[in-house]
Amino acid sequence: MIPNVAIADSIESNNSVLQPSKMRTAQLICFGLIAVMNLSSWIDLYGVFTELPLIIPLAPEGWALPSMMLVCNCIANLLPVIVVFLRWYQGKKFSEIPYIYLIITIGIVSCFLLSLLWHKTVYLFGRERSVWLIGLVFTISLLDNTSSLVFFDYMKRFRGLYLTAAFLGEGFTGTIPTVLLLLQGIGGEAICVRTSNDTLLKPTFTEPRFSVRVYMFVITGIIVASLLAFLLLRWTNIISLADAAEPANCSEETELDIVLNEEEKSAIISTNGSVQSPIAIVSKQTTEKTFLFLLCINVVNSLVVYGILPSLITYIILPYGQKALYYSTFLNTIGYTMVLVFSIRHPHLSIISTIVASIFSYIIAIFLIVIATQSPCPWWADTIHGGFIIIFSDLIMALITGYVRITIGNRIKDQWSNKNGLFYFGISVQLGSTLGAVPTFLMINVFDLFVAREPCHVYCIT
Repeated sequence: MIPNVAIADSIESNNSVLQPSKMRTAQLICFGLIAVMNLSSWIDLYGVFTELPLIIPLAPEGWALPSMMLVCNCIANLLPVIVVFLRWYQGKKFSEIPYIYLIITIGIVSCFLLSLLWHKTVYLFGRERSVWLIGLVFTISLLDNTSSLVFFDYMKRFRGLYLTAAFLGEGFTGTIPTVLLLLQGIGGEAICVRTSNDTLLKPTFTEPRFSVRVYMFVITGIIVASLLAFLLLRWTNIISLADAAEPANCSEETELDIVLNEEEKSAIISTNGSVQSPIAIVSKQTTEKTFLFLLCINVVNSLVVYGILPSLITYIILPYGQKALYYSTFLNTIGYTMVLVFSIRHPHLSIISTIVASIFSYIIAIFLIVIATQSPCPWWADTIHGGFIIIFSDLIMALITGYVRITIGNRIKDQWSNKNGLFYFGISVQLGSTLGAVPTFLMINVFDLFVAREPCHVYCIT
């Protein structure tokens, strides 16, 4: 009997060693699936905006196309408003799951149609118009704006550490189109060629390695992968294997639960396989006053980062060269991903640190807006050091506001007792984006307060 007891003890010991390893693998898989699922949130719209240098020369609207797309995006906020009212009306009966299926599925269909029809025009109101392109962009905008609400609302079902996976997936919605842009081989300086009369310079651009159609097919494939990831989360036991579900009584979470949650967060990213020591400081519940204050900060951050600066980016950076615009776009997307990785180890900021960081980022944003008002000849135009200053300033501001946004989301998820917290977090993002985009559109297209800088034109003669 003694040998049998010894064998049983050995098997039990081996199971106890293997079990944490299996759970950690399940946690990593669950983390990855959530990140891939969230790729579908904005990648289609970001993908279209990234391809504008190739689309605009063939569209009858020309350089008016970006502002028209911006208007579509603003009008598309009607659907999130409807979802908000449905959320309030249905209360606990509301489920975000059908909306996620709808967003991802229609996103796949829209991107596929866009890859086939983006260049098709319709004669309407006396001229050719990109009806298919603008109509599909409007459809995509409806979906993506709504995804900010329902995707974050879905994360209430998971433990706090998995919110970082959602931010990571959202961050890659800008990184992946940028990488595709690199592979496509566009983004360099325009080549200025003299016209036949030898008096004017005409910009010419190198041909891309693959077409807009292929590019949009790739984006469609990524959204299909997002749908598969969501199906795996919904219809397999990966969530239970990873113990990723939020406990039912999350509002009555004990101090030990909070500490263990931080321990799990360290365990997932441990490189040597050992579980890190839990954080000694125990989180406290966020008050309603603090919750509303954090939402206000998120509104202002979104107003600047998603509303104002994207519309002004060409006025800010093009005076320093087309390569400066390319480097800025690339560094911002890569930098945001690095911030997400950093936030895994450091998920929270104190209220004071949040305020100080936000104020510092607003100062940089004001500086960049001033630069935009001076286009086409701002300070240090056409200089290397000027380009470095502007790119560095834009990068630092994007990193700070990105990190503040992530830590606000983490604090709401971990410390706000009401499960609706992340839903309102998504509302604050959309509200800020709209409040920033609408007046910026009016300043650019109605009041003509900003002057664009065209390639191969001589400016800033000294």
